[in-house]
Formats: sequence, C-alpha cells, structure tokens
Amino acid sequence: MSLALAYVLLGLLSGGSAMASGTPTSAAPKTAASQSSATCTDGTLTLKAAAVRSSGISPLMVFFDATGTIDTSLSGSTAAFQDVYYTWNFGDSGASGTRSWTYGSNRGRNSRNNATGAVAAHLYVTSGSDTVYTVTVAAHNGINTASCRLAVSVQDPSGAKGFAGTKTTCVSSSGKPAPGVAGCPIGARALNTSSFNTALDPPYLTSDRRVLFRCGDTFTGDSATLSGTKWSVGAYGGCEGTQTNRPILKDSSTTGQLMIALTAGDGRIADLDFEGNGTAMYAITTPGSITRIPYQITLYNLYSNGNDSSYSWSQGSQWAIVDSVMTGMRTSIGTFINFNENNPTTWGGNAYNNLDYQAVLGSSFNGAGGTNNGTGQETVRISACRLCVIENNTIANANHIGAPLKLHNGNTNNSLVAWSGVYTEFLEISDNWFGGTSGAQIVENAPQNAGDDERLRNIVLERNLFSASTGAEGGRQLLVSAVNETIRNNVFYMPGTAKRYAFYGVQVAQRGVEPAPSGIEVYNNTCYAPDAVVNQACVGFDGLGMQAPPTNSFARNNLFYIPVNGHSTVVNKGTGNIVTNNTTEPHSNPGFTNGSGNFSVISDFKPTTNYSRGASVPLWTDALGVPWSSSWDLGAVRH
Repeated sequence: MSLALAYVLLGLLSGGSAMASGTPTSAAPKTAASQSSATCTDGTLTLKAAAVRSSGISPLMVFFDATGTIDTSLSGSTAAFQDVYYTWNFGDSGASGTRSWTYGSNRGRNSRNNATGAVAAHLYVTSGSDTVYTVTVAAHNGINTASCRLAVSVQDPSGAKGFAGTKTTCVSSSGKPAPGVAGCPIGARALNTSSFNTALDPPYLTSDRRVLFRCGDTFTGDSATLSGTKWSVGAYGGCEGTQTNRPILKDSSTTGQLMIALTAGDGRIADLDFEGNGTAMYAITTPGSITRIPYQITLYNLYSNGNDSSYSWSQGSQWAIVDSVMTGMRTSIGTFINFNENNPTTWGGNAYNNLDYQAVLGSSFNGAGGTNNGTGQETVRISACRLCVIENNTIANANHIGAPLKLHNGNTNNSLVAWSGVYTEFLEISDNWFGGTSGAQIVENAPQNAGDDERLRNIVLERNLFSASTGAEGGRQLLVSAVNETIRNNVFYMPGTAKRYAFYGVQVAQRGVEPAPSGIEVYNNTCYAPDAVVNQACVGFDGLGMQAPPTNSFARNNLFYIPVNGHSTVVNKGTGNIVTNNTTEPHSNPGFTNGSGNFSVISDFKPTTNYSRGASVPLWTDALGVPWSSSWDLGAVRH
C-alpha cells in the first residue's frame, strides 16, 4: 500500500476528510447531516453502508452494516466481505469514544472510536443534551477507496425525548432519594425500598419508564421481570460508567436476578453489580422461546458474580453486551447467546423477527468453576448469529470438554440434523484474547457436532491472540468449518506438554455432514510453539480427527517458530489450495520482542529477523494497524 493511501485511511479514521484514491467516480466522502444510509463509488468498488438504528436514547447501541458492498474486480471463490478492507470512525469525542478498550489482544491500545469490518457496532453514551454524531466509513480494495458519512442522533436520557420528570424513579435502600440532589434527576419519583422486585414492577418500570438505583446501595430479590418497550434500568449517584460502588442486586433465592420478557424491546440495563451468592441460576436471561424475539436490548457496564450463568437469551435481535464482566460459572454455560437457535418458520409477533445484529464488546468472560460432568461447558456460546461483532474481549476457561468460545448454527430449538436454510454469517471477530482451560478446541467456528448439517459463511477473524495449551492431546486452538472465512493477523501462542497441547494453531476441516470448507483465507498469522511438542504445525488444511480437508483455499505469509527442526508451517492435504510464501524453516528464531515479558499481547510477537518472503495479499495493515508498504512480512506484526 502506498504512503498516499496510508494517509487517506489514517485521515478517515481520525475523522478528517480525504479524496478517494485511484480514479474516483464520486468526490470526497459523501456527507449528509441526516442520512442513515449512503452509497459511494470509486472505480470498481461501490460501498453501501447504513446505520441500522440511527436514533435513540443513551446509552444507544448502533449497528453499522456495509455487507452490501460490491467490488467487481474480485474473482474466484472469495467475497467482498473478506477481501475489501473496511474502517469506521464513529465520530464519538465523548467518554464512550475517547477511551481505549480494557480487554482483548490489544488491550489499552485499541480506541473505542474505531473499528474494522463490513459489520460494526458502537455504544454511544451522552448526557445533558441530545447529540448528533457523524460516522465515517471507508472501504479499500488495494486500488480504490470509497468513503461515506452517516449520521446518528443520540438523545439525553433525562431530556424531553428520554425519561424526563416522573418517567424516572430514583430508588434507594438507605433512605428516600431527593430529586435534584446527589445525581437523582430533577422531577423524578423517589422510592425507598430494599427490594429490587418492587422497584422493577409497574408503575416504576414499564414502557417509557426508567429506574435508577442509588450507587453503593444493596437491593435484594429474585427473578424480577422486565417488560415493555423503551425502558431503562441503571444507577445514579456518581458510579455511572465506572467499576466501583455500583448498586448491588443480590439474589435472595436460587432463581436469578433479572428476567427480560419475550415482548420487551428498546431496553437498557447498565451500571449494576449482580450477586448470585453461589446459588442463583442467572444474572440476566429471557424465557425460552421459538416465536417471540426480544429486540434492541443493551447490557452495559455490568458485573456478574456467583451466578451459574451470567448473561443469556433464547433469541434476540440487536442485542449487545458491552464493558461487562462474568467472574465464573458452575454447571451451565457462562454466557449463552441465542440458545434456542434458528426457528425462522415460527418467528413472529415482535418488531424484529430475526436474529440479526448482536455485539459482544470490551468484556471479560471467565468460566472458572465449571464442572467436569462429561459434557462441554463453554465460557461463551453463540448458537446462531447473523451480522454480529465480537471484539476486544477476554474469554477464558471453559471446562475440560468445552471451548472458551463456541460459535455454530443450530437447526431449530431441537438441533435437528437437516439444515434449516439459514446461515450463521457476516461476523467480525477481532482483537480478542482467548485462553485458559478448554477441551480439544479453544475457539470453534464450526457445526456443534459431526451429525448436524449446520452452515457458517462470511466470517473475518483478525488480530486475535490465542494463548493456551488445549485440554486434549493434539487439539487445535481454532477449528474452522465454514465457507468464505478469512483468518488474518492473528497470533497463536501454543505452549504445551506431551499430554496437553495444540497440534495446530488453526485447523480448517469438514467436521461432519456439512459442506466441506472452501474459500478460506489464512493470511499473515504468527504461530509460536515454545515447547516443541511432536508434530505441531501452524496451519492445517487437514481432515485429521475430522472428515475432510478444505478445498480452493489459501495460506500465505504465515510465520511459524518452533525451536526444533522437522516441523511444517502448513500441512496441506486438500485439493485446489494455494499454499505459498510461509515460513520455510520454522526452527529459525524470529527474535520476538516480547515487551510484556510473558507473550500476553499481540505486540509481543514483533519479529526482529527471519520475517521476509511475504507476498502481496488482500490485507493492508498488520495487527497493530501499521500499513504494509510495497512488501509484506511474514506474520501478524510488521518488523
């Protein structure tokens, strides 16, 4: 990529304006103060972008969709979702945009105000006034850069379009709140109770109402139901947006804390500490359902401790978990998204009858405490998802059979064998840290087993750090069985022993009866196997332990270091695959800088030697956002 192009992209990311590179057929980035969608063209590249929800009350989760983008220069088996590079600047100069992410593979470095991928998500938090944000999106294919601007309007939660006056209730367990004092909004209702069930019942919480619990107070109860549309539950008194002194909702029985009704929509739960006392089943959940889909629910700045399962929903549309923490699990899956799977023939009755748009952003999920009861128990499991974003999280510690992250595509609530006709598709999985205890896989993007025809396609997995030995002898850190998935700029740190080790960093293989993987791209990943367990390799296009290897796929520019001779960077047993420009002598030490001292972030894997021989691939920056110039290195981090 040229320096001129690098400056174009950097200008767009910082919110500046820039002419498109190449020979543009539209002028500078398209600007319109009120548009929620736009189409912009440069040469062969037509960017189609939209804000799925362009207005609402803070905290407002907005999903952005550029999956309709077309690049007529592409040919072969790959897709614009994979090979066009998308950058987003969310235009957020407030606290929700200026801080860096706390968790993930690039923690402390990645800005909340920027993202990559054809699908993106951002949480806008504002108070004191309604605010309009200008969002800039750019798409680049190596020659052309098309860019557009979108508008998002976020409303003050205490203003006229929010929950002004008696639409808000301030709740304290330590005395009666005084509206207009200590953060309780002027004109609000005041309620003195120690029961969160009482506070969350009508008339306090229903449609067009908000309940705020006093920071530092403790409330008890069990299984309070949240219903209605356009509602909010949060805190007042100075702890908002922080991790200290949040109101505590303490379970007094064994069921759980909050149940979101199947008819609920446009809801927010923020700034709360859920304590399950080691007996409660959940912090937040929904009833099981194959018909009604609760929609536009945002879980923000939450803490779940002592619950069997923390955050789960049967089916959802436009749901998000942001800046939240799960400290453990017992006998259930820790966080379970769309657990009733795909049921397209029975969906109906709500405003959104699909499983589109889910986000898991900037959160920590620790599955410590899971039981080894003979079945897989994942830290985070997603049973169906379209147009989803999983970014800047730390996800660790499944039980000895499960994976810290399991992504699949269940065929109806009963997990039927026959394909439902619906894909899990259009996912951006980036900047996460995966590790801790697991079964044979740390992350699975594949059918849940060998017997169900579950189908996944159009996934980009980039800039993640996988760091653990698998719980099985000869497992793999990442298992992929999908069509058109790109695995780029990741690091696979592969320690192990003779009994517990990852055979592959990433294995691409047909797991069972689903179509064999094809159109897979494995570009510029770094693998390091410090303990040199027998037969370890970086990439496997291999049916080992599965059904068949992939076809018509690519592995290029992958760097592998293992400190003994006799290992391969890529094992290719498929047909039609192109495997070139990978490390030829994996025992040659690349001299990783290891600035942290424990290989805990992606920047630790910057090589100082043995990184040359990279080829041109559709990848324009390294894992730290540094542009490739006229040549590519091997691996995820530029020297």
